[in-house]
Amino acid sequence: MRILHLATTYPLHPGDSNATFVASIAEGLAARGHECDVLVPWHPELQEMRSGGVTVTGFRYSPIDAWHPWGYAQSLTADRALRPDAYLAAPLAALAGRRWVRRLHRERHYHLLHAHWFLPNGAIAASAWRGTGLPLVVSCHGSGVYLAEKHGWAARLGRYVHRHAGAVTACSADLARRVDRFGEGAAAVRIPYGVDTDRFAPLGPARRASARTEIASAHGLDPEAMWVFAIGRLVYKKGFEVLIKAAGIAAQRGVGLEVVIAGAGPLERQLTELADFRGVGDRVHLVGAVPNRDVPRLYAASDVVAVPSVHDAEGNVDGLPNTLMEGLSSGAAVVASEVAGIPDVLRPRDNGLLFAERDENALADLLSELATNPALRQELGERARADATANLDWEQTVTQFEQVYRTVNAEA
Repeated sequence: MRILHLATTYPLHPGDSNATFVASIAEGLAARGHECDVLVPWHPELQEMRSGGVTVTGFRYSPIDAWHPWGYAQSLTADRALRPDAYLAAPLAALAGRRWVRRLHRERHYHLLHAHWFLPNGAIAASAWRGTGLPLVVSCHGSGVYLAEKHGWAARLGRYVHRHAGAVTACSADLARRVDRFGEGAAAVRIPYGVDTDRFAPLGPARRASARTEIASAHGLDPEAMWVFAIGRLVYKKGFEVLIKAAGIAAQRGVGLEVVIAGAGPLERQLTELADFRGVGDRVHLVGAVPNRDVPRLYAASDVVAVPSVHDAEGNVDGLPNTLMEGLSSGAAVVASEVAGIPDVLRPRDNGLLFAERDENALADLLSELATNPALRQELGERARADATANLDWEQTVTQFEQVYRTVNAEA
């Protein structure tokens, strides 16, 4: 089956961490014998490549190389509102994307178009695909549904997308319910992301000790303290301020912990100042963007993985954070907020711990408990790893996408 994936974001090069879940879906389908092409906005760092059986094409929508603000987490300011220049670029990107979808279809004769993100790509795909008679599958990953909820013009586009899609998928039950409010077609099918359980895996005792020694030296961590690891763009919906406040509360209780936050973004200075204000500037380490190849080692060397996601002031929230599955697969004790798709995957006191959204006191209580109970950390980590290998690998995710494809195209 020949499939064209239309995405706003994709890894710019091997090892890049942008939208790795889209790459995992496409590469997983290619490994099963499907021919998968990916069409994404052009970016100066994009390597158009054939990787994992997937061909990647970047489409230009601006005559100026220095002005391509569409996609790759560039369009939203701190993931809350569209940047002004992204508004200007939107019609250009939409028209160019539509034109390129039709051009590639004429050349390759696809059996199915798979649009990632409800908006804008669902609308671009529905417009381009109209009249071809070929099926359209739209996958919702979070921000596109948020835009449809926030703006009247986007809600109208959302209804248009839902009406023309042969099938709609969502990465969490919460997101499925939200997108179905725009439903004039089939109900959304929940398909959670998977995780590479071979890549994100526990380390043996010797390798883990060696990794902790090296990481402690590189970032000034106390190797004897409990390490709490979090990763993501430094934007409001990741909830890192909640984690820092909780670390401050735990430190006041005399709990020895070190917090490592990996990622870059507009809130770096604000988070650094908050850590200083809360008296944990020496215990909270914002280490910046980490090369993708080094991320699994940070997970495996840590004692706890924190996923403190929140709804930001505008209502935006992650659909299902990748870091949740990666932490579970790495065998860490995972502590996460009870929002969006997280409760779909994390079962309290079984494969992790949940706390109420934005409740830094509850998070501090859990971190304090884990710091004084290594047996609980080990038990939660072992259960998390077993659950990830049994239920969260990408093979199962790709199988579910194939099943959706079959509902709209018998050739799948």
